[in-house]
Amino acid sequence: MTGAAALFTPIATPANMMIMEPGGYRFGDYWKLGLPLAVLYLAIAVLYVPLIWPF
Repeated sequence: MTGAAALFTPIATPANMMIMEPGGYRFGDYWKLGLPLAVLYLAIAVLYVPLIWPF
């Protein structure tokens, strides 16, 4: 899951790097969507992981 959650920089995944120049994105644009998605991933993981692997 952490590999799929690399959303903060265009360097994080090859797909992000490939669309940066043609899409006209700047380095800071990835934080605008990456931060809320990372918080969402964290919330889902905190709720979902204990259902699969109970403590």
